Amino acid sequence: MKEKELEKIEKVENLEKLFADRFTKLLNESEMTLEEVAHCLGFQSKGTISKYANGKNKKVSISTVDQIAKLFGVSPIWLMGYTDDKHYIIK
Repeated sequence: MKEKELEKIEKVENLEKLFADRFTKLLNESEMTLEEVAHCLGFQSKGTISKYANGKNKKVSISTVDQIAKLFGVSPIWLMGYTDDKHYIIK
């Protein structure tokens, strides 16, 4: 693989890890159970929530990221790892 392709792959992997880490932090700071979070997001079980948090499910839709961000009162841009400002507002 070319060096630029490897850099892109590493960048995506870093963003995926940031999402999982930040989502886990939100879950830990929350008083909600995984079941409650799953219910609020419209999932049938806590399994998907757990996979998002531990990084096993790396294909999180934009709409799901947006729902998670709204649920926890944070910026979706922060949640995805594009800024360190937890409450960043897109202008």
